[in-house]
Amino acid sequence: MATVQQLEQLRTPLRRSYAAGYKYCSRCRTYHLTDSVRCPYCGILLRNSPRKKKPVDSSKYI
Repeated sequence: MATVQQLEQLRTPLRRSYAAGYKYCSRCRTYHLTDSVRCPYCGILLRNSPRKKKPVDSSKYI
């Protein structure tokens, strides 16, 4: 089990993005850089991709 200091370092990243490997806990509303599939604080499953995709530009298609 990780110590509180280690968890705090993982809890406050400067740049939070799924592409950088961060995962989001919807209950704690925090990002974590971890290989685990569950939040280290509450145990809920972490999200590793955004809920919605960006809108597609319709001008690209005929």
